[in-house]
Amino acid sequence: MMEEGAPVWVMHAARWNVAVIQSISQHGTISCCLVDTPALVEVDATARKDNIHPCNPVEQHRSGVDDLTTLVHLHEPAILNTLRVRYRNDQIYTRAGTILVAVNPFQSLDLYDDATQRRYIHAGRTRRDGDSVLAPHVFQVADRAYHEMLSTRHNQSILVSGESGAGKTETTKLIMTYLASVSSSRADNAVRDRILESTPILEAFGNAMTTRNSNSSRFGKFIRLGFDAASGELVGASIATYLLERVRLISHGVGERNYHIFYELCASPASKSLLGLDRSFAYLESSIMGHRSRRDGVDDAAQFEVTHHAMTTIGLSNHNIASVLQVVAAVLHLGNLEFVPVQGGTSCRLSYDDDTTRFCSSLLGIAYDHMQEALTTRRIKAGGDIVTVGLSPDAAAHSRDVVAKSMYARLFEWLVGRINAATSSPTTLTLHLIGVVDIFGFESFATNSLEQLCINYANEKLQQLFTKYVFELEQREYVAEGIPWTLVAYPNNDACVTLFESRPHGLFSLLDEQCMIPRGNDKQLLATMHGKLSSAPPFTSSRAQLGKGQFTVCHYAGPVVYSTDGFCDKNKDNVHPEALEFLNLSSHDLLHTTNESPPPHHHHPRHAKSRRVSAKERGQASTSCIQKFQGQLKALLGELDTSELHFIRCIKPNDLGRPHVVDDARFLDQLRCSGLLEVTELTRLRHPVRMSHSHFVEQFRCLFPTTSTDRNDVARMLRHWGVASPVVGVSKVYFDHALLTHLLQARELRVRVAVRTLHRFAAALAHRRQTLRRLRLQAATRTVCRAMLDTIHHRRTVRVVQAAHAQRVIAWAWKCYRHAMHHKRYMEAAEHNARQEQRVMVACHALQTWVRRCQLRQALVRHARQLTTATTATTVMSSTRPSDYLRDFGTPPRHPLPYVNTLVSTKNSIMSHWDVARDTSSTSSSSMDAGDDSTYEITWECGMLGIHFNVDAGQVVVQRLHVTLSTCIDIFAVSVGDVLLAVNNVPVILHGSTTYASVMRYVAQAPKPVVLQLKRARPSPHHVAVSLQSDEYELLWGRKAHPSLGIEFKWDSINQVPVVVHLHTQVGQTIPGRTSVCVGDWLTHVQDDSLRQKHSTWTAKLQGGGQTVLLRFQRAGANARNNADVLAHGGRLSDVEAACCGFDEVQRWSWNPKHDDTLHHLLYTDDDASLGLVLKQPAYRFYLEVSDVKAEGAVHRQRHQPRRRILRGDQLVCVNHQNIRVIGHSSALAQLKHGPKPVLLTFRRSKPACNMYPTSQSC
Repeated sequence: MMEEGAPVWVMHAARWNVAVIQSISQHGTISCCLVDTPALVEVDATARKDNIHPCNPVEQHRSGVDDLTTLVHLHEPAILNTLRVRYRNDQIYTRAGTILVAVNPFQSLDLYDDATQRRYIHAGRTRRDGDSVLAPHVFQVADRAYHEMLSTRHNQSILVSGESGAGKTETTKLIMTYLASVSSSRADNAVRDRILESTPILEAFGNAMTTRNSNSSRFGKFIRLGFDAASGELVGASIATYLLERVRLISHGVGERNYHIFYELCASPASKSLLGLDRSFAYLESSIMGHRSRRDGVDDAAQFEVTHHAMTTIGLSNHNIASVLQVVAAVLHLGNLEFVPVQGGTSCRLSYDDDTTRFCSSLLGIAYDHMQEALTTRRIKAGGDIVTVGLSPDAAAHSRDVVAKSMYARLFEWLVGRINAATSSPTTLTLHLIGVVDIFGFESFATNSLEQLCINYANEKLQQLFTKYVFELEQREYVAEGIPWTLVAYPNNDACVTLFESRPHGLFSLLDEQCMIPRGNDKQLLATMHGKLSSAPPFTSSRAQLGKGQFTVCHYAGPVVYSTDGFCDKNKDNVHPEALEFLNLSSHDLLHTTNESPPPHHHHPRHAKSRRVSAKERGQASTSCIQKFQGQLKALLGELDTSELHFIRCIKPNDLGRPHVVDDARFLDQLRCSGLLEVTELTRLRHPVRMSHSHFVEQFRCLFPTTSTDRNDVARMLRHWGVASPVVGVSKVYFDHALLTHLLQARELRVRVAVRTLHRFAAALAHRRQTLRRLRLQAATRTVCRAMLDTIHHRRTVRVVQAAHAQRVIAWAWKCYRHAMHHKRYMEAAEHNARQEQRVMVACHALQTWVRRCQLRQALVRHARQLTTATTATTVMSSTRPSDYLRDFGTPPRHPLPYVNTLVSTKNSIMSHWDVARDTSSTSSSSMDAGDDSTYEITWECGMLGIHFNVDAGQVVVQRLHVTLSTCIDIFAVSVGDVLLAVNNVPVILHGSTTYASVMRYVAQAPKPVVLQLKRARPSPHHVAVSLQSDEYELLWGRKAHPSLGIEFKWDSINQVPVVVHLHTQVGQTIPGRTSVCVGDWLTHVQDDSLRQKHSTWTAKLQGGGQTVLLRFQRAGANARNNADVLAHGGRLSDVEAACCGFDEVQRWSWNPKHDDTLHHLLYTDDDASLGLVLKQPAYRFYLEVSDVKAEGAVHRQRHQPRRRILRGDQLVCVNHQNIRVIGHSSALAQLKHGPKPVLLTFRRSKPACNMYPTSQSC
């Protein structure tokens, strides 16, 4: 109230000051004393009421408020003071109803960290009235738009407005960051990253430093963020750009810079030498005071790395990035081209004195001749001919600048297209959109041209949209709903918009008309404007301005003086086709891509001299820059009209860019231009919450007794809740947020009561069901107890009967035990007698051995004497004439005497050791005696014998045994060192023509079966010398029949031998012993030559072993016997056999059928069509068991041979003398299917567990 001593705001010296009322005269004059300066001011309150306003309470005056609508006294100085106080306290955001006011802080504030972001996200998800809980923030506007999009299913738009330097671009980035975070459920959302990383690219190529803003957007953009309608997740985005300031490329004002990307590229050390950027450029030094660094302190080199990373994130390859930077560098070099006049004419040529031309030609990928022809000449049509005309240096420079602008504009459009392609959303999803408008702010420079005119026109249209949305639509709705309303006066810029758009005498119409006139120019344009627009209030042009080529337009933000110099040329933006046609000759891929679809305002390059321009192309070429911009702006406003709008007003506190500094005059100008005072007054009067009658009843039907949607019934409902004057329209009901909160709380309370009631009923129902369940359980318990008592009685009876039976069993068992003990004692006595008899036999055998040795000594003495006698006889016979010799002794025998050979062998035996000498009498006769223990016979039926003989002391002896390659049944009876006595009862005596080779041929060619008689080199047949260890086997490789072995080896550096790493299943299966090889086995010998520790020569030994190579392998630990029968649970099958069947695992076998009657053998040859057996693997057994014997195949053919009859239940234990437990079932079956025939199969006939003892030979 205006009374003495009250604090007031007084307008003095063009600014608002705090004063105290000293006195009030009767005529309405108020005397005030200023607080800041001791001055007395008199104000006529009756004439100028706007010059004095009461101050708000001290709390609001000193600290300000979050929402301007809550001010007690709402007026211009109160709003200015609130924003100023909050700004100085780093509270840059203030609400004005639903509109957010943001003041540029010109410094970094801790208001946008992750914790703050999460706090606003949580508030938006849990409480819709979060705006009243948290401080005003740009995140609140973004969150409100996002949740309204999800709830109403309508598209939303956020309009960020303000003059240049007010912080619109940074606000847009914060909105995008928040929307990407609140809608993304995954931390590694690639779409979110690409959308956010598009901002540095657009800023680098579209922003520049001006006198009013260090990061001013020199283009407008409309960002559409697409969200999945089902999940609300951000799935894509698109960017539409408007009116890139191309003229800045070739010239900019004093204290300004070109686009950021040029300076960032020049600051990159890696690009200077590569692209020739270590020099000055005309496009960067066009101003008198050109700035090479930004005023906001941003480092261009560091920002280049950010831009490069952003281009990588959106999917540009290194080649694409290099091409983009190459085009940018080419634009700079293009600006440095100089044109030299040609002597004797007005034409010019391209200077080739420095390396600028060479760099430009190289970067563009165009030859020097083509560049010169395109930039220094043009073609005109004279009559029916086309004439080439040279250009002056100024015209050529102008042509060069247009080419540079066109290249850069097309590069910018290509980058925007790649960003849209990288952030596009799937076409299969239903999307809701949130648009963010970041368009250039209002601009007023020392020299304003056509670019500033278009920018300020766009701001006028956005201001008109804001006015229409906030003021006109609001008041029209109240009038249509029949609600009492006091109209609020608001600033209207319709006259200024009409000045631009009216036809045929608007600014844009006159400009387009002047561009269509053949000799139209800027001076004639200004004269036409002065003649036809002088009556329009927003337009003024004095005589002084006419002389300077200027005119003034009064915008909503203030008057701006425009210079018409270059208006017509910029609007037409024409250039002869030859200047752009040469770009098609470029070898640069990116230039070809950007040149395929030229902008509509450029002439299409001709492809032939006789080509005619179509009417459609002429229409496109005649489209001016103003018309295109109007079309783009109309499309943008149309899209904004169809969405729900949210407004953010950005304020620039000072022009110096300093924090905590407020220029009251500049602040007030922006507040007045934005209409913020009128918006705040309207918000205080309006009703922010509105619902249709049906929706209101549906939401709060639980609070009212009736569900009628009649207007009067809805009013009665509100009166029932204490609303004295409810505002109910024809179709809607209006109220404020306080009443909405009250209704929501009441509804929540009512719902809680209902929930408690339901809980009580549910608890009663559960208690009833539990009681019934308990009664049923008790009845069942009684039944079970009776059954248990009957069971106990029955068990007691059974125990009595069992006890009586047990007594009888115990008595019978005791009797059996006594008999068993008597039998045990009898057996022990028998065993003792047997041991005594064995000792006697051993003593007798030792005595016999001693006697034989004595006899052998005597025989040796006799043989020595006979040898002496024979030598003497030979001497005598040599002195006798041959005729006498033949007459006395007759014809000499055909063969040498047997005793001579016998003596020689005996002599050699004496030289070695007497214990291994052989009696000559046993060589031919005694050794053939079947009753002698030292001689034995083996039968070789077919296949491979597996014995290698050699000559030792005139006898054929066994040198090696190839057990794993043999198909001879009796091979295990043979020992290394045994002597071959006879083959099929034919004695083997080496003399004369009977050589070792002939004996071996006879053995090989003798009809099968072949019976070999041998003599043991050791006294006992149970102690034989073998050639292989138990874990070794052999392979016989014939290179002629099998060129490839089918086995891959590598050197095992740990064991120092080659190891098998791979087996080719289709190669070498028929090689003897091939199927026994497993991956991991070691190759130890080649032709009995060890390979251990022979890393450098083992491959040569393997390749150069001859036509037939004998390979010896050793099984690795992974293929050892201990792991062959491991089950899945870790146990061994042999242990299960021992536990279930009562006998231990058979580790060794005696392959001599004469000593082991459990073994039976079967030969499977090529003549057999099948084996004739059905095998299966029984439970808890490892070996396959014969389940059926058929009357066919090998088993049927050999059924009458001794020890060849196979019965059901026999187990297949070996294949070719190799234990299946060692080689595995797969190798055994592979030998049967693919191995060479014949195959020797060994079966074991099952016996009781007590009769199975391990023997001495391993399988």
